[in-house]
Amino acid sequence: MLKNMIKKANANKAKTNVENVEFVEGAITSIRLPDNTADCIISNCVINLVPAAEKQLAFNEMYRLLKPGGRIAISDILARKELTEEMKKNIALYVGCISGASQVSEYEAYLKKAGFGGESNLVHLGMTND
Repeated sequence: MLKNMIKKANANKAKTNVENVEFVEGAITSIRLPDNTADCIISNCVINLVPAAEKQLAFNEMYRLLKPGGRIAISDILARKELTEEMKKNIALYVGCISGASQVSEYEAYLKKAGFGGESNLVHLGMTND
């Protein structure tokens, strides 16, 4: 997140008089907030931009930050099969959130390993054929 994005987000927050929202700059794998801070975490094609070796850290961080009973809303493109090396290295596909896409089974594993999906959590991966 760029500083101008945070500035704009805070300006919009002020216009709407919303008081229960905070924008924090930081890496998705290590956010400078205490445990059990968030009621809801929303991610729109951010996890696909995280290097494959660090994706589990992103899910772990979301789980750490959520209050008991909190929820996540993630919008990412998922792959049905392994992407080719050529696709993974394509910068246009990267910025389009495609080349960093995880396979559905990997996503489920990341969620479960982080702690989501137990009896107190409902995990749903919605997929479309689009």
